[in-house]
Amino acid sequence: MKILSINKYFWKKGGSESVFFNEKKMLESNGHSVIPFSMQGDKNESSLYSQYFIDEVDYSKAGIKNRLLSASKIIYSFEAKKKITKLLSDYSADLAHFHIFQHQISPSVFGPLRKKKIPIILTLHDLKPMCPNYKMYTNGRVCEECKGGKFYNCFKNRCTKGSLLGSTINTVEMYLHYAMGYYQDVDRYIAVSKFYKNKMIEFGFPESKISYLPNYVDVDDFNISDDKGYVLFFGRLSEEKGISTLLESAKQNKDIPYHIAGTGPLEKEFKQKVVREDLTNVKFLGFKSGKDLKKTISEATCVVIPSEWYENCPMTVLESLASGVPVIGSNIGGIPELINDKVDGFIFKTGNSIDLFEKIQCIWSDRKSAKAMGLIGREKIATEFNLSVHYEKLMSIYKSEVEKL
Repeated sequence: MKILSINKYFWKKGGSESVFFNEKKMLESNGHSVIPFSMQGDKNESSLYSQYFIDEVDYSKAGIKNRLLSASKIIYSFEAKKKITKLLSDYSADLAHFHIFQHQISPSVFGPLRKKKIPIILTLHDLKPMCPNYKMYTNGRVCEECKGGKFYNCFKNRCTKGSLLGSTINTVEMYLHYAMGYYQDVDRYIAVSKFYKNKMIEFGFPESKISYLPNYVDVDDFNISDDKGYVLFFGRLSEEKGISTLLESAKQNKDIPYHIAGTGPLEKEFKQKVVREDLTNVKFLGFKSGKDLKKTISEATCVVIPSEWYENCPMTVLESLASGVPVIGSNIGGIPELINDKVDGFIFKTGNSIDLFEKIQCIWSDRKSAKAMGLIGREKIATEFNLSVHYEKLMSIYKSEVEKL
């Protein structure tokens, strides 16, 4: 089978890119041809198809000219349409599998695919088909005000990073993309959490077009835990990730070391808080990836995921359990689906630092039992979230769409 795989970043920027590259590797190892379509970038991995990639779009660059040009590409990218048309004229494809593509690539590429009668499959790495800012989180809270197509709430609440211009653009984007039938035109959505599948149905998408297929990892890629004695958070340092709640829990017992790996928009603010409140037990490790990150995970006593937004199927949970490390996660989004409470980790009340600390204390006070919990989690990942199970289900989805033609 020939699969056109679309993701706006062609380097491992985050969890969704890990899924994108892992699936590409998995499909190719099973004899399929994978043709990537992405965006140019200095960090990109090499590809025989890079000549078809669109020019890099950086929304962080200043200047009114750049902002207006970027705004137009969010709504409709003529370049993306032109380049995917050229790609499809040079190479055939049985189906197109989209990952994260909005804004830089945009749904402008749907038209050329439809002309070629190529099925469109979209993995829900975020909530973009339902929410202009893709997170259903704004101004420090979960928000579902756009339900029922009321996308003007994005403009009203300045949901896009507090920016009036950005929120206006995303509001217009959603109305136009729905008017043009883009999200309705997807043949099959893949929800990587049951929570996201149910949320899509709740927002009016037909259940028949949504398949549940969680992310996967290969436990053989992760070393079994070698507990060095610290509580670990790894991920993006932003408001919705619940770092403030984590830091509040760190105050309860300064004999317990907390390590925080990652970067993000609130990194400076969190570091200042640690200094101001004399949290000597908190250490920032900076950005980590690859073998260095895996080693950091495997040496943790437990991993904490204190998110306060609708997390999907966090790779942080899968990778931690694959390392034999128990996970403490907040009771929100798809997190509770991945953690068996009191078996391979704990679920705590979202935003409640006291409840979080009590769960951390349970693990810290009995590290031997914690180790056993982690090993149970590793076995669960090996059995339920492995490559072969994922491949079999993904191919079933692919074949069902191709056979409809």
